[in-house]
Amino acid sequence: MHSKDTTQPDQLNGLESVLAAASTRRLFLLGSLAFLAGCSTTGTSSDDLPGVIWNKNAPAPRPRSSSARQPQIDGNVIQRSTWAKGSPIPANMNRMVPVKRITIHHDGMDAFTSTSRDAAAARLEKIRRAHLSRGPQRWGDIGYHYAIDPAGRVWECRPLTWQGAHVKNQNPGNLGILVMGNYDRQQMTVVQKQAVDRFVSETMRRYRVGPRNLHTHQELAPTACPGRSLQAFMVQSRSNGTFA
Repeated sequence: MHSKDTTQPDQLNGLESVLAAASTRRLFLLGSLAFLAGCSTTGTSSDDLPGVIWNKNAPAPRPRSSSARQPQIDGNVIQRSTWAKGSPIPANMNRMVPVKRITIHHDGMDAFTSTSRDAAAARLEKIRRAHLSRGPQRWGDIGYHYAIDPAGRVWECRPLTWQGAHVKNQNPGNLGILVMGNYDRQQMTVVQKQAVDRFVSETMRRYRVGPRNLHTHQELAPTACPGRSLQAFMVQSRSNGTFA
């Protein structure tokens, strides 16, 4: 039996001593492992995919009643079916518990400033495939629940039926929002900032998540995610009362 949406702890401690004695081939292999360690952008190449940190198994709760009324978030959210070239794999995921916190991420790949819908869809599919290909455990889908692209479009990612996989040991009830791009290497666009403020605020109201339970990845785990400029933007928006 395999576990669901899990990863092994970071095995990079003492890497310098290993590298010093390794052959050229071993250096290459260990460099590849380092790339999988987390969604920090330090030391990665422009084509690196983010290494999402996954959570240990959580018990599968009863789904919430479908009759419960919830306010509309945004009628313009682009459905997952329009970009994903494969379905979620329920056997490899846990049921989502009621949302109690929200965490903001960047993808940590190369800088992404395109406003093309097709380019954004291709990038999300690239991330989805990368997440599914990692192991040793099988993963059920892209780790985030929503994504916001440089044009301000909001994309549905992992369905909210399923627990996300984006912050180590803190995924139950944690809704993950990806801001597409690398914010150690770029700045957010004006429309992207507006979309983040609007969508995050509406999502907080929908799930009754207070400002103290709105986080960035680096506020919950040792990582560079969501990058310097996005981190600064989130701090400023909270201080301005945008998410109050």
